[in-house]
Amino acid sequence: MQTLKQWDSSASWYDQNMGARGDKLNHDIIRPLILSMIGTLSGKKILDSGCGSGYFTAELAQDALEVIGTDFSPNFIDLCKKKYSGVSNLSFFQHNVSEIMPFENNMFDVALSKMVLQYVEDIHPFVKESYRVLKRGGSLVIVIDHPFKYPSKKYPHLKDYFDKGVQTKLSLWGKVELTWYPKTVSDYILPFIKIGLRLSDIQELPEEKEGVKIPRILALKFIK
Repeated sequence: MQTLKQWDSSASWYDQNMGARGDKLNHDIIRPLILSMIGTLSGKKILDSGCGSGYFTAELAQDALEVIGTDFSPNFIDLCKKKYSGVSNLSFFQHNVSEIMPFENNMFDVALSKMVLQYVEDIHPFVKESYRVLKRGGSLVIVIDHPFKYPSKKYPHLKDYFDKGVQTKLSLWGKVELTWYPKTVSDYILPFIKIGLRLSDIQELPEEKEGVKIPRILALKFIK
C-alpha cells in the first residue's frame, strides 16, 4: 500500500518530467533498446504492464495493431485516459502486476514491463500471468534498474548485492522516496525460465561514475 501511495501521489510530477517522449534515460537509452528487442510492431497486439504516464505506450500504438497499458495507480490511469482518449487502438486499465490479469489466455503478441519489477516484492504472479496471456511464439520484454548496486548515498541502507531487505531511495528526479525490493540477476531470470519461457536476449547497459563504467540497466527478452 505504501508503494501505491508513493506512485499515485507522483503522477503529475512524473508526467511533467517525462513529457511526450520520456526523459533522457528513457528516450535515449531504454526506448531504442526495447524497440530493438520487440522488432516489428505492425500487426501486433501489445501489453504494457506498468505504463506510468503512457507516453511510450502511445508511441507503440502508432505502429502496432492494438496496445493496452496497465498501471496500479488510479491517478496514472486517469491521466493516460485523458491524454490519449482520441487514439482508437490504445486503451488503459488499472491493474496491479501482483494480481491476476483481466485478459484472456494467449491474447498478446508482446508483453512489456519497463522499469517496474524492481518495485514489486514478489514477481512470481507477474511471471505466471505474463506466460498465460502471451501467444505461443510471443515475446516478453523486461527492463529494470540493473540489480547490481553497492552501498552509497543513493542506497545508504543496502548491505551488499545479496541483501534482500526492503529498501527506500530518493528517486523521480530527487523528489520522491520510493520503496524497492533488491533482487539478483538470477532472481529476475529463473522464474521466467522455470515457467517455460526461453531467454532469447539479455542486454546490460552501463553508466559512468567517476570515470568507471558500472551497470545501469538490465533488459531481458523471453519467448513463449
